[in-house]
Amino acid sequence: MAMICRKYGLLYLMAPRTGCTAVEDVLEKKLEGELVPPQDILDANGKFLMHRRHHSLREMFRRNLLTEKEAASYLKFSCIRNPFDSLASDYVKRASKYQHFIADSTSWVHRLPGYIEDMEFCKTHSFNDWIEKHYGSIYGNGLKRTVQSLVRNTNRNRLKQFVGLPAEPYTLYGSYTKGMDSVMRFETLQDDFDRVLDKAGVPFKVQIPVINKTEERKKNYREYYNERSRKIVQYVFHEELKRYGYEF
Repeated sequence: MAMICRKYGLLYLMAPRTGCTAVEDVLEKKLEGELVPPQDILDANGKFLMHRRHHSLREMFRRNLLTEKEAASYLKFSCIRNPFDSLASDYVKRASKYQHFIADSTSWVHRLPGYIEDMEFCKTHSFNDWIEKHYGSIYGNGLKRTVQSLVRNTNRNRLKQFVGLPAEPYTLYGSYTKGMDSVMRFETLQDDFDRVLDKAGVPFKVQIPVINKTEERKKNYREYYNERSRKIVQYVFHEELKRYGYEF
């Protein structure tokens, strides 16, 4: 979803697990924000074509919800979070917090292909199993390709330098941050939000409330990881971790 505050020239893209529900709330109530699109866009089978809460700027252009000229007139911003932390929250939501939605056939979880199956997996498997399921093959295949390529084309020192880096970058938040004028951090959300409003010339302060907090998860995300899952996430999301200075 995008929240557009026309009066103040703001366009906010909601990135998952970054406090977006709380930011949406204050933009709507305090800054006259409106949702674009106002409803999910579904296919003939009731599955998501476009989720109203989470989509990219490019998707808005493609769906004719916004033109590039219109977008250029707004101060565009979104948010990121440490992938290690974000993935822990994602797992807990699927494994416990969202489980009650399965019984409701009208819930959004039934509109995402494969989501119910993944929730069932999370209910009976550990976080480390879940990381292995989604990213283990990327980690293993990527390392294999990198080693094979470097053995053929470079010397031993170059091999040591590049082994462990993904052949192609994977990101959790790349689609949300692309084209943004400002990228907030979940870890410093209020301070970063204040700076965005200052830049937009909003003449008052807005306090972000605590909404939709995942109480079910452990406070320290590191407790979810074993050595292999840590290495997998470090490898797969290397570029995003490096770009934003995140680490385990």
